[in-house]
Amino acid sequence: EAFYIRDEESGYFWSPTLLPCGGNAPHIARHGFGYSVFEHTEDGIHSELWVYVAIDASIKFAVIRLRNESARPRRLSVTGYVEWVLGDLRPKSMMYVTTAIEANTGVVFARNPYSAEFAERVAFFGVNEASHTISGDRAEFLGRNGTLSNPAAMRRAHLSGRVGAGLDPCAAIRVPFDLAEGQEREITFTLGTARNVDEARGL
Repeated sequence: EAFYIRDEESGYFWSPTLLPCGGNAPHIARHGFGYSVFEHTEDGIHSELWVYVAIDASIKFAVIRLRNESARPRRLSVTGYVEWVLGDLRPKSMMYVTTAIEANTGVVFARNPYSAEFAERVAFFGVNEASHTISGDRAEFLGRNGTLSNPAAMRRAHLSGRVGAGLDPCAAIRVPFDLAEGQEREITFTLGTARNVDEARGL
């Protein structure tokens, strides 16, 4: 898992957490009963990443709150990224994992139909913003010899929308937005699993 914040005008990007690319300023991590919060201010943008899970469902929430503390309007994006395993070891399962974009919600679904015990299960990664771009191709996201600290996708304007079978599977979602001086914005990513497609849609 990784999250990135990018200034769309300059191309400069960083993470709201120390890894994979924490930027130049200090980070604060706080942990409570059932949640963790990561605070950071970089390039005039203050971020809080709240991470917690639902009590009654198999869903993990990553809520990113951003506040523009610079003296000018900003054009930003937030990108969430996960690598699918859907098995015991990624090198064994990756060739069988297929991804798709759910038509009604824009959520990325992932399945491993060759899993002996969990062939019907569906994993999903989504965001609460209608305007976003997606990629399900890890090789494309990272780029040749790329790493999570400097992925090729962070040098591109948007994600390709490429999903399906036969890819090195991941789920990446980018949300672009404008943030006026002093304005705040909250973006929520959800990562979860369900017994089948219908249950995944419901969750």
